[in-house]
Amino acid sequence: MSEVQKKQYSKGQVIFLAGSNETDLYYIESGKLMICVLKGSEVIPLSYLGPNEFLGELSFFDEQPRSATVIAIEDSVLSTISSDAKNKDFPKWLLSLAKSLTKKIRYSDELIRKRGIRKRQVETIKPLSIEEQTQYYQMIKRYQETKGN
Repeated sequence: MSEVQKKQYSKGQVIFLAGSNETDLYYIESGKLMICVLKGSEVIPLSYLGPNEFLGELSFFDEQPRSATVIAIEDSVLSTISSDAKNKDFPKWLLSLAKSLTKKIRYSDELIRKRGIRKRQVETIKPLSIEEQTQYYQMIKRYQETKGN
């Protein structure tokens, strides 16, 4: 692909914020990332991603705002694939399929967000401690200030 760049992120660095319009796709070469949402000043982790995983797929394909905030919780190296690459390098049928799947995923996410989900014998993600909440919340606020949000 023509639009791939490697970027390094330090532990504690925000990759992107929920609601941002940035639409690149990321591939994790090394490190660990936390995907989270804010509920007031509460930071709620949704998942953790590591090497050989992707993030940002939905916005990459449908060019809609990001659905979650991502923070590097370890020093990390990510390959960034520009959203422009998909129009140059992907067949039209694949783009159409990806947009269709993305629409279904966003719809399901919205249903879960509105109605909740009942979990049966499912291991949940451990909530953050008050200290971690404060630390990550402050990181997000500093990032927002530097980006003018």
